[in-house]
Amino acid sequence: MKSFYLYTMSFDELNDYFSTATLPEELRLDRASTQLHVADFVKQLLTNMQLHPDNWRHKHQLLRIKNALEHPYDGPGIPKC
Repeated sequence: MKSFYLYTMSFDELNDYFSTATLPEELRLDRASTQLHVADFVKQLLTNMQLHPDNWRHKHQLLRIKNALEHPYDGPGIPKC
């Protein structure tokens, strides 16, 4: 599996990316994860990233959303028993 979690993007780069990106209301991140209210969540993550620059989790989540926008998940979901 190709890794897309490259932690080389700065706050400014992520802010620029998401300011021009068209964000859907709902976004499938991977087989098991769907992000609801994407625009609100991205705004909250960017604010938190600016307030707490040492916390890597905000950047990680933003990179997951960025990857899902660039490479939409098209595989199967988790099977229901």
